[in-house]
Amino acid sequence: MKIFITLFTIGIIFFSPLKLFSAAFLIYNQDAKANSMGMAVSASIDNTSAVFYNPASLTEKKGWSFLVGDIIVYPEITYENPDTGTKYKTKTNAHHIPHLYGKYSEGNVAFGIGIFSPFGLSTEWSKSWSGRYNIIFAEIKTTFINPVISYRFNDALSVGAGISYVKSSVAFKNNLNLFPFAEGILKLSGNGEGIGLNGSVFLKLLESYFISLNYRSPVSIKYNGKAKFYLPAPLISTQTGASTKLTLPFLFVAGIAKKFEDLLIETDLLFTGWSSMNNYRIKSDNGMADGFFYKDWHNTITLAIGVNYKMGKKMEISGGYMLDRTPIPKRTLGPELPDSTRHILTAGCTFIKDHWKITTGYQATFFKDTKSYLKGMEGKYNGFAHLLMIGLEYNM
Repeated sequence: MKIFITLFTIGIIFFSPLKLFSAAFLIYNQDAKANSMGMAVSASIDNTSAVFYNPASLTEKKGWSFLVGDIIVYPEITYENPDTGTKYKTKTNAHHIPHLYGKYSEGNVAFGIGIFSPFGLSTEWSKSWSGRYNIIFAEIKTTFINPVISYRFNDALSVGAGISYVKSSVAFKNNLNLFPFAEGILKLSGNGEGIGLNGSVFLKLLESYFISLNYRSPVSIKYNGKAKFYLPAPLISTQTGASTKLTLPFLFVAGIAKKFEDLLIETDLLFTGWSSMNNYRIKSDNGMADGFFYKDWHNTITLAIGVNYKMGKKMEISGGYMLDRTPIPKRTLGPELPDSTRHILTAGCTFIKDHWKITTGYQATFFKDTKSYLKGMEGKYNGFAHLLMIGLEYNM
């Protein structure tokens, strides 16, 4: 029990949301083994990250277990100006997706808790790029603290449910064209919090088939913060209070897995309710930073396929593929989130020693070239991202 308390104290202190990167801004990469299987794991996940992927399955293994991990993302996005042919790249920095889970199961009941960041993005462009009056920096960060409980009715059916406390922050920065004066800078920032719910079902059928249904509710967050105007002389810099409201989308995942002795194959469908991001409005106390932003995002269905093969008792290898569709139409596609449909290939390996499991893996993300028809920011975007994964689990 002391280990459990210590680990989660560390998690709350150090696992604050960092700069993140993902399709739209859903981060489904919440465990190294799951990521290695192309994130097609909701019906077969056998480690403590089931707190996130399918809490109903936590009753499958008895006792205590803890898992800590990090997924490191190295993204690079390129924008090509259609008028000049000039290409601009986002700043390439390592972004981290840390996660921490713990669970205890006895009899037909299991309890678990997770700290993770399923939504986030960070995009940074050069201060001198052609779109600097639209954006030079944008970021949204989230931390979910998600306790869950699951109950097994019989050998075939288990259910799970949980509640998430969500803490989030947003930041935005762009240059101001103040000709004939030097350029200024506008910085927007805010913090907010919300509550989300989740529920899941886990079914074990004949012939080693497993089916899962997992739902995470939308989360409405009101952000309160400041708008700061940094202006050159003789103009006077100023600041004002500002606020906005965003609704993080719901996520529904259905999965089916089949086990063939040492080989396991799974296919998942992810339905994400991105229509919650139809538009948003910024309000400021003095009206200087007011704005309305129409996005018209649409709901998406993502396909994931994964395999896992046990090579004896001490090693497993995994692989996967995901077709991750963008929710953003070309007419509203902007440089704050230069998203596109992605083809994702993953691979990983798990080593087992006594009570310990360590997983390492790699993901290659191929962005489909896409054109933006956003007025004033028409152009072509393309990109690629490397992801490195590591996870450590202890069972007792």
